[in-house]
Amino acid sequence: MKNPKDVVFICKAISEETHQGSDSYCDELENKGFTTKMIPVLDFTYKNIDILKSKLSQPNLFSGIIFTSPRCVRAVINAVESAEQLDHRWRELQTYAVGEATARLVTENLKLNPEGSCAGNGFTLAPIILSNNPCKPLLLPCGNLKMDTLESLLTEGGVATEAVEVYETVPHPDLEATLSAALSQQIPSYIVYFSPSGIHNTYPLLRNSGVDLEKIKWVSIG
Repeated sequence: MKNPKDVVFICKAISEETHQGSDSYCDELENKGFTTKMIPVLDFTYKNIDILKSKLSQPNLFSGIIFTSPRCVRAVINAVESAEQLDHRWRELQTYAVGEATARLVTENLKLNPEGSCAGNGFTLAPIILSNNPCKPLLLPCGNLKMDTLESLLTEGGVATEAVEVYETVPHPDLEATLSAALSQQIPSYIVYFSPSGIHNTYPLLRNSGVDLEKIKWVSIG
């Protein structure tokens, strides 16, 4: 077993790139000499797809659509089944995406051309949207834990949104087993988190594991 100081637990939801066999954070850390272990802490259940499908069939009611995460894109994909079945009028409207990973999914799966991929969050995306002066509401697929920052900033700027809650964030069903197995093999010196939910779901398990948590360095992204 490698020196424990080299071991990093990456606690995050499984992303699209991870499903394809890689993760950019793991790859970068391993290139720097660390050993990484992916701990999937979150899962997502989709809902209200029929409501979303109804909204998507009425692009004339909107100035565009905002995608704040890959899960929002996946919900739209589930609703329309294929890019060809997405009403072509959406391609004439404004499309926005938070982050490059989200924008890439939009482009590849829905054949839309999103703005805002340089924005890492709603706070930085809002000025981009406001600069286009949308006159109708923007469709906003979202999750149950969404922040209200983007909606608040748009409302203050005179732009309406129509939110549809399309997924819920839940603990990953295999979290306890995965974490227990990982700890039985190696005790990390670093644990990296990407969301408050990840911390809430894992900390009680870690606290009850018998591991000396004071010897672990805790890292958060965002």
